[in-house]
Amino acid sequence: MSRSITVEYSLRPPASSGQSYELPASRRHEFMMSEPSNTLEQPKYYKVLRETIAQARHDVGEDLTAWRDAVGKAELTKEIKKPKVDEEEEEDDADDA
Repeated sequence: MSRSITVEYSLRPPASSGQSYELPASRRHEFMMSEPSNTLEQPKYYKVLRETIAQARHDVGEDLTAWRDAVGKAELTKEIKKPKVDEEEEEDDADDA
């Protein structure tokens, strides 16, 4: 019996940007262990398991980094809204001067 690690995600990018992304919003990765687990000794099994987990982290990390970069660039192009200043705060500032 072979073993694997499965990672599945579904992202919902902000709709407020009004931008469509070329990246897939949902994805499923399956990482097979390099050797069947029933033939491995315990130390070797954990070594193979660590390597498989490292590969999963790397591949999923690359996907999510691409999304972070794409959404981050879209967020930078959004118009910056200035916070409204209350009239009372303006009067307090004038009194302090």
